[in-house]
Amino acid sequence: MKLDPRLLGLGITLLFGSIILNAAIFQLYADNRARAIVTADRELMTRAAFIADAVDRTLQARMIETFTFAALPSLRAFAASDTVGRLTRGPVAREELRAIVAADDHIRAASIVDVNGRVAMTTDDSMLADWGERAFVREPMRGQLFASVPARDFGEISTYYGAPILNNAGDVAGALVLRISAEELGSTLGTFTDVLLVDDDGVRVVDHTTKPQTFVVLAPMTADAMTRALAQRKYGAEVTQIRATNLALLRDEISRGRSTPIVYAEADGKTIHAGTRRLRTNSWTVVVLQSESAMVESARDTLAAMIIVAALSILTALPLGFLVGRALRPAG
Repeated sequence: MKLDPRLLGLGITLLFGSIILNAAIFQLYADNRARAIVTADRELMTRAAFIADAVDRTLQARMIETFTFAALPSLRAFAASDTVGRLTRGPVAREELRAIVAADDHIRAASIVDVNGRVAMTTDDSMLADWGERAFVREPMRGQLFASVPARDFGEISTYYGAPILNNAGDVAGALVLRISAEELGSTLGTFTDVLLVDDDGVRVVDHTTKPQTFVVLAPMTADAMTRALAQRKYGAEVTQIRATNLALLRDEISRGRSTPIVYAEADGKTIHAGTRRLRTNSWTVVVLQSESAMVESARDTLAAMIIVAALSILTALPLGFLVGRALRPAG
């Protein structure tokens, strides 16, 4: 049986048409995928900047508030007094501290620390505790305002804000320390998911992911850094070890202060994009995460729709081509 050349030509045309259509579909998918990643990366950076601004505002507002309280005459008089003078000035200063705590649900405690780093008056159970090695006391003793990383003490996670208390000569006579619930700092990250707040050692101090790993470092710390952090109780007296994950690339790129998205692979091989923004207040970094799979989900959905349309087009074209071929076939 001799094959009709016109029918053969029609079949070849359909075949090449199908190849061209599929090539066009996958090229369109590649373009859509690339655009989706660029758009998602830009959104990650924008979100990181927005969250970092919110965190900065919270930290700065609390530090200014702490400094303002540190200037209260009753607290200054107590801190600048000797042991005998504190006996008479203590009751007024204690009531002032209690009023500070009672006025704000986020404030867990207010403490006055003497120049030797020992708690001289407080509203919690830390009376006479030695805080000399903790940064929220060391820095105020140098005349600086300070906001600590979240730390686990007293069975909860808190942020400490410290401000110097000055005597009449303008010298540092002690420090006022406010212990604030970490819920306040966590709330500045909003309702966003897959957001981290990472400190200068690469430790996750706030973790808003589906599997939070607070106080876990992105990649192993050096022995010196680990020893120093634990000796200074940087993450609280109740954190006695700092576990590590194996995300050295992410840690190193964050430390460089990247202004472009970071791409890295997790242990399971999943590709993750990270938008970052360094805080202005200190050296912490906001990290917003998204998997590449989630980024290109809309492009995949579009590809699936186009494949279905192409398949239906081919299935429609085949019987039509067959009918046209029969119509064109010579009679007899």
